[in-house]
Amino acid sequence: MKHIHYDGSSLLTRDDVADAVIEYAAALAGGDRADTVAVPVIAPDGTMTTTKILIGPSSEVVVEDADEDDLEVDDDEFVARLRAAARTFGHAEPIHADTRSDLTEDHEPRP
Repeated sequence: MKHIHYDGSSLLTRDDVADAVIEYAAALAGGDRADTVAVPVIAPDGTMTTTKILIGPSSEVVVEDADEDDLEVDDDEFVARLRAAARTFGHAEPIHADTRSDLTEDHEPRP
């Protein structure tokens, strides 16, 4: 489980949902676009719900690990849809600049 921190709120959701949200935010920022996304989250009472967030070039979205890993829920359709939307900006994969070895001073970035 992960927390998505957005506009002073903390949203508890599945790992791949949180990852898809932040990857989509990066794609939207790169395309200078915005979108409203209904994110599947776990409410404080443990029930499933959705929270709509506006993601755009100036959005400050932070994702961090949560302790509640036993609450994993299945929402593969949401993740697939968000990742497909991110690909419409011409990015087949997220950049992940912090983990790519080809983005060092010794290497030229790939197009």
